[in-house]
Amino acid sequence: MSNSIMYLQVEPAFITDINRIFEGYEHLALVSTVDRVAGIVQLRATPDTLPEVLKIVEHLPVTAKILTDFHEV
Repeated sequence: MSNSIMYLQVEPAFITDINRIFEGYEHLALVSTVDRVAGIVQLRATPDTLPEVLKIVEHLPVTAKILTDFHEV
């Protein structure tokens, strides 16, 4: 996780669900798909919203792994 950018890995079928969940929490984080086959998404938050984004990730209705050492090529 770099600054306020976080990468998650979820089942690819749940990428849209993650996006919709964060759309419901307006202005907390922007969700971008990095690799739809591997189920990797990027969450871009601000330093102010990051703690709340982490809480949401911890309580998602799907399994989401935070990728602490992931770097986009």
